Amino acid sequence: MRIPHYLVRTPSGTYHFRLKVPAALQAALGVRVVKRSLATRNAREAALRAWNLAARYAAALARVTEDGMPKPPSIDDLVRQADQGGIRTFELELDPATRFPTRIQTDGTLQDNAAALEAMKVVFATPHPVRAAPSPTPPSMSLGEALRTYELTEGPSLTDNTRRQRARACASFVQAIGAGTPVVDITRPMAAAWSTDLIAGGMAKRTAANNVSHVAQLFEMLIARGQIEQGKNPVKGVVVMSKQEKRRRKAEGHAWEPFELGDLKRLFAPENFQRLTSDHARWGALIGLYTGARVGEVAQLYLRDFSMEGAQPFVLIRADSDGQSVKTESSERKVPMHPDLIELGLFRYIERLKNESVERLFPHMRIDSNAGSGNAISKAFSYYLGQLGVKPRRENGRLGFHSLRKNVVQRMQAGHVSGELRRAYVGHEAGDHHDVHAEAYMRPWTATELTTIFPALSWSEWLDIEALRALLNVEE
Repeated sequence: MRIPHYLVRTPSGTYHFRLKVPAALQAALGVRVVKRSLATRNAREAALRAWNLAARYAAALARVTEDGMPKPPSIDDLVRQADQGGIRTFELELDPATRFPTRIQTDGTLQDNAAALEAMKVVFATPHPVRAAPSPTPPSMSLGEALRTYELTEGPSLTDNTRRQRARACASFVQAIGAGTPVVDITRPMAAAWSTDLIAGGMAKRTAANNVSHVAQLFEMLIARGQIEQGKNPVKGVVVMSKQEKRRRKAEGHAWEPFELGDLKRLFAPENFQRLTSDHARWGALIGLYTGARVGEVAQLYLRDFSMEGAQPFVLIRADSDGQSVKTESSERKVPMHPDLIELGLFRYIERLKNESVERLFPHMRIDSNAGSGNAISKAFSYYLGQLGVKPRRENGRLGFHSLRKNVVQRMQAGHVSGELRRAYVGHEAGDHHDVHAEAYMRPWTATELTTIFPALSWSEWLDIEALRALLNVEE
């Protein structure tokens, strides 16, 4: 929406009336520009108030011009005289349906009509007669309506975890701003006040920045739909983590740590491993140790995701069945089954499940938790770490199922596995998002090609496979 030249919108969203005093009167009145707050963020209401204010200033300026006062009162005094009836004012005629100004009312005489016309020429700086206001534009979509539209149109394309996080962030924003607020009236200071309240309430800046990023996507949809002007996203970037903050956070240990080798040996020692009592906790930990898969990727596996490529067994990480999702496009991948997993009895376990006519690898485990599909495995593993007293090295460090992913990547790094193979194995995107070589020329790696990674993941140097297989109770 183009704002008339006599209206100015401040960064806070409040409209002001702006009037340039004619050059011939600037010296006498001691002012070049008059600017007054209209005390509203609504464009239509601002226009109405501006017209009313314009009529008062028009009358004051007309009097100075007609009387030729050598030393007139200040323009504000003249306006006050107009308010008190000392100066003839020009009243506005409003549309009864829209309450929008349509014309100036005069006493009907040619002299008064001419005076009103000249006065409004001065105020609005236009050589044309005052015309009726344009037809009002359709009402802006409310914030509540915008969120419902987003959930219907964009929500289905999001992963379950992203959809839940975005819903929580947007719900917080709607509560702070108001569901009935027109989206065009939402300003950057309003969004900044919401994000500041999040941090003031104890939320970490990193988490607040994530919330801001989620809500900004709602407004990107509104921009695409023409509800908001291009480039006017009021939420985007009101909280960001600077590179320095990210580096400092990493230096302070706010990150996942890999397990020390000694801790890995304790975690998978048979006398300790038996504390994990469920199939999903035991097999989940072992699959994570050999594949580096994300906990959600492991939890959502179906039996049909396991297959053969020639003589090489593999598991397909994908979003092809109910409850499945992947983090990024590159997360979909074939992961060859390490010989140790086969020796541990994973495929015999799968065959047993097929005979039980079930579909999922962990049929009795929920994957529809609000905390994510891998919540059950993650909680069981974290509880197990607590039982063994395995803690992060750094005060702010984190240990959990995701640490196994770091162990796998760093083990491949130590084994001189190329970056391309490492990323393909664990489902990471290329470091350079504009890597034409990878995007346009390379095909997906086959499961057989990825088996060259196996020598780097030689956990069997210390893993007691025979004792663990007995604990897994896989039928021969």
